[in-house]
Amino acid sequence: MQQKPKIEILVGQISQFSDQKAFKQFFDLYANRLFEFAFSFLKSKQLAEEAVADVFFKVWLNRETLPSIENIKAYLFKATYNTTLNYLDEEKRRKAIGLDDIKVDLGVDLICPETELMTKELKGRIDQAIESLPPRCKLIYKLAKVEQMKYKEIASLLDISVKTIDHQLSIAIKKIGEEIREYLSRDGNNSNFLVLMQLFIPLK
Repeated sequence: MQQKPKIEILVGQISQFSDQKAFKQFFDLYANRLFEFAFSFLKSKQLAEEAVADVFFKVWLNRETLPSIENIKAYLFKATYNTTLNYLDEEKRRKAIGLDDIKVDLGVDLICPETELMTKELKGRIDQAIESLPPRCKLIYKLAKVEQMKYKEIASLLDISVKTIDHQLSIAIKKIGEEIREYLSRDGNNSNFLVLMQLFIPLK
């Protein structure tokens, strides 16, 4: 199986040689994730696709500056966030900035590929727990766990404090932990609790 090229190699090929094939690979690495992020705010497939296309178009126009960007993924998410806000009218923009009126698709299979450790019932309960999280909490948890962004990167992206990030992630982890503990306690077996919880705790 062919390995995905390292992002540094792609950036070099794009910035130095205007390599369109490398840019296509670069696009494929991030486009779907950025689309989901944009869709969370816009709730329109067409607008989300246009927003992401705008981001990559600007990246291509400014490709010579790519090597100077310290964190490509954080940069792309921030650019997508800013572009998304430009697609919203003033009222909706205020709501988006508040992060309390967004739709985030997030389930246990996306968070945790190691689902063979769980029964179908447990997966269902965790999915319900995640779905019940407030929109802001769910978005922050997705960025931290699925996108593996650092707390400072999320804080910069959403223009909120690291303390808020920590608080929201604590809510998510507590909710998931309660479901896991309750499920395991029915059989009087909590030995796998820490093993399972480690699968859902994002790194700082």
